[in-house]
Amino acid sequence: MSQETNWADRALREKSCAVSSIIPYDSYSGMAYGSLQISEASLNAPEKIEWYDSIRHSKTEYAVLRLNGDTLSVSENEYFLLDHENRIIEFNTLEDTSDPNSEPYRFTYLYDEKGQLSKKKWFLSARNQDLPFFVYNYTWLEGNLARSEVREGWGDKRKVMSSELLYDQGLVARDFLYFFPDAHELTPYIFSINAGKKSKNLPQRILVKMYDGEGNEQETYQTDFKGYQFSDDNRVTEFFVSGDVMDGLPMMNGRIRFEYQCK
Repeated sequence: MSQETNWADRALREKSCAVSSIIPYDSYSGMAYGSLQISEASLNAPEKIEWYDSIRHSKTEYAVLRLNGDTLSVSENEYFLLDHENRIIEFNTLEDTSDPNSEPYRFTYLYDEKGQLSKKKWFLSARNQDLPFFVYNYTWLEGNLARSEVREGWGDKRKVMSSELLYDQGLVARDFLYFFPDAHELTPYIFSINAGKKSKNLPQRILVKMYDGEGNEQETYQTDFKGYQFSDDNRVTEFFVSGDVMDGLPMMNGRIRFEYQCK
């Protein structure tokens, strides 16, 4: 192979790519339900998130994201504030986004010196503007999100939820996906926002535990990931999900394919 060919191959591999379609398949029929489509923002057009229904051959616009300075807006009542590295540092939304009179929610995000999400706080404006309702702490090990813990931000600060993420150290992710088990507020926008660095490896299993008012383990949820497939430039194109559905990912169980848009 010539040096010119090698250079061209490297140039192709170094393209900036982002997930543009997420396609879930029915495990029994093998048919695709549809696809979640993310159109990349350009100079004159905002980023769009749409659902294409393969059965009805129809498209539903879910969200339009517009960037203006340090603000990424979904609507008048729902928007992100960004830092100088375009990472989200605050998210303002509503309990019910279809009802402009519903309770306002505010989330703040803090990153460590390595650029990894280390803490999140959830504020209920109607309850207390300054005291968080819940505080989320994230622990990273060797480039991977290893654990998270959720505690009440008031009173005795009891533990509400914890999670543990187990990885296949032999599978390296290339700028693929955030695996935050508790990021329910980010689920619709998880492919469109910058929440710091992503895990280096790909998960095999995520365990989530819920606790009662006395701090006793009440329920346990488990999600497994397997069957990873990769493109020639080592991007994840497919995996299989089974077990419990996580709040932080817009995915159902079964086979899921990913398509990319590169520039």
